[in-house]
Amino acid sequence: MNKLYSYIVGGHRFYLSIPEKSGFLSCLDNYKPFQESEIYVENFSPEDISDSVFCLNLDIESEGKDLMYNSDLLAEFDDDTAFISVMSGGNGERIFLISLNREMKEQGGVLVIGDDHRCCKLYAGACNGGRHGQFVLNNALMLLYALSTSTENTLLIHASVAVADGKGYVFLGKSGTGKSTHTRLWLNNIPGAWLLNDDNPVVKIENDGSVMVYGSPWSGKTPCYRNEKAPLGAVVRLSQAPHNSIRRLSGIQAYAALAPSASSMKWDRVMADGLHKTLSGVIQSVGVFHLECLPDADAAFICHDAVK
Repeated sequence: MNKLYSYIVGGHRFYLSIPEKSGFLSCLDNYKPFQESEIYVENFSPEDISDSVFCLNLDIESEGKDLMYNSDLLAEFDDDTAFISVMSGGNGERIFLISLNREMKEQGGVLVIGDDHRCCKLYAGACNGGRHGQFVLNNALMLLYALSTSTENTLLIHASVAVADGKGYVFLGKSGTGKSTHTRLWLNNIPGAWLLNDDNPVVKIENDGSVMVYGSPWSGKTPCYRNEKAPLGAVVRLSQAPHNSIRRLSGIQAYAALAPSASSMKWDRVMADGLHKTLSGVIQSVGVFHLECLPDADAAFICHDAVK
């Protein structure tokens, strides 16, 4: 029998259906702050999950590799965070092979997404349980969340977030730029500052037009899984420099500063349009800055004074 878990992240509900005796059950601690319910089910219908952005059904017996044989390769992403191969299936479904790196792709999971992006399946027979299995499941859920909310005024972004003065400040930049380092400088030097998320926060334009930043179950190497939110105060793109200086960006510069950090399938027209709409709304509502900085306390002070 399966357990059906319900979670709410950034105001969006999603479900995870997982076999009761699966080794993956020990991998869900980071989701507990966001858990809404847990029930036993044998079967469920699309009507049962109609209030969600997606439902992921976990298959721990099959590897799903046969689904890839008649698929067309669309893209591959191989960086310091994951290896993901994106394919188009014979019936138009999207297929993702997910693993820690290219060398481990034979132990990867195969994620299949249908036309409506709601009922999805992860074939995890090759990575059942263990740290690699946890990595695959986390990335599958993170990917599904980014794709399914891309038309819901929501961004899942690669960034670190400090909350100070009642507002959330998002620090982003290329890998290795020092996002986490700068956030720690705020925590150590700005009175009352605290960490909301250190890797993948959610930015959402609410129905009333306000922009909020939420914690998520995905926080990289820092175990910070806060089910909390704050008004978005500013977005700051970082770059290393031999000095500390900050300037406000506008128009296309602000858009270009934020867009690379937003997760989505940018080649999908509907998702790309949704992403563009949300990005435009965010930069029209909050300040976007570029901070050239050293890893020192002065960088935190200069940044805080400029964006607060």
